Amino acid sequence: MRKLFLFSTIVFSLAIFNNVGLFAQSFNKGSLLISISEGSSHGSLNTHDATIANDGGNHGNVGGDRDPISIEYGLSKHWGIGINSGADIYKINPFNFYASTTADIKMQTLNTIREPIMKVITTELTADAYYHYFVTKHTDLSLFTSIGPASISVKGTYLDQPYQYTASGAIVRAGAKAKYYITKRFGFMAMLSTFRAGYLSKNVKDNSMGKNTSTSLYGNALEFGLCYRILR
Repeated sequence: MRKLFLFSTIVFSLAIFNNVGLFAQSFNKGSLLISISEGSSHGSLNTHDATIANDGGNHGNVGGDRDPISIEYGLSKHWGIGINSGADIYKINPFNFYASTTADIKMQTLNTIREPIMKVITTELTADAYYHYFVTKHTDLSLFTSIGPASISVKGTYLDQPYQYTASGAIVRAGAKAKYYITKRFGFMAMLSTFRAGYLSKNVKDNSMGKNTSTSLYGNALEFGLCYRILR
């Protein structure tokens, strides 16, 4: 939320110094677009321990907050490429998904009444391709697909015992984005996407739990935010 407020302050200030009376097409070849958003992400979290024979895995639905920023450059009047950097924060009981290698932690968790709810942070850095299928002076509607490296991290201390699970992998995302410009360069945006990510923890030396556990996460996200066009 702080990023969104800071971004809105900057772009609104810049918009004041632009000619708000003259509008070109909201997307063109050579356009450079920046957007930042806040939203919610919902999905299915699944883990599998490769060291346990016939392991059926652990499954659960998760919901969290999403906080990305994206940059796009127009290659033509319809096509654009860009990059996106984002993070999602979920809250789960990590011991329901990851087998602990520390027997004391696991035993204490099973015997306690208080359920440990901890933050799970996923990050991604993707290369994006956009197709702008409807563009007017104020409105820009596009479809996009993204792919890139991703990571997941669960760290904390429970009953005086530290624990950690980190893993890396890749994510694929696809969706639709809508922008509406209230001035020549400044506007609002909304985005709906679906995603699928996979993470492997093999050879991560500092993990105290889930050392051979793979994680998959798939679901959808809904975001709202601000956008600013720098060029064209």
